[in-house]
Amino acid sequence: MIPLKQFALAGNATFTVSNKATGKRFTFKVSKAKKNPDEKSPRFVSILNGPDNWLNYMFFGTIFLKDINGNPCEPIFRHSQKPEVVRRVSPNAPSAQAFAWLWNHIDELDKFPSIEVRHAGKCGMCGRKLTVPESIDSGIGPECATKMGF
Repeated sequence: MIPLKQFALAGNATFTVSNKATGKRFTFKVSKAKKNPDEKSPRFVSILNGPDNWLNYMFFGTIFLKDINGNPCEPIFRHSQKPEVVRRVSPNAPSAQAFAWLWNHIDELDKFPSIEVRHAGKCGMCGRKLTVPESIDSGIGPECATKMGF
């Protein structure tokens, strides 16, 4: 099974996080930059905020894979500081708080049985529809899993 952090950072991940205790759920998209993407380029975090599951995503934060000196570091999520983004999705919005919490606990989600994460049925790296049973379970297609070292 591919860990959620690697799935989320694969470059084209869409997933829904739900809390069975509260009944709340949010769908997030984490994607690489379209221009000059590489393994250490930042990942952009968006929230589904409308009825169209393909088009209604709103950017609100970034996961950085390099420190300010350009050195690789542990992935860090930061809510955007741009005023136009903060107006649309405040750092205090439940969706933004949910993602920040998720990212801070991503390596220990097994300690929180009420939290469920489901991918959108497409490869978190290339975006193709998943058809192989193991890939459906993991969220990464077999070719992309090989590229990722799984």
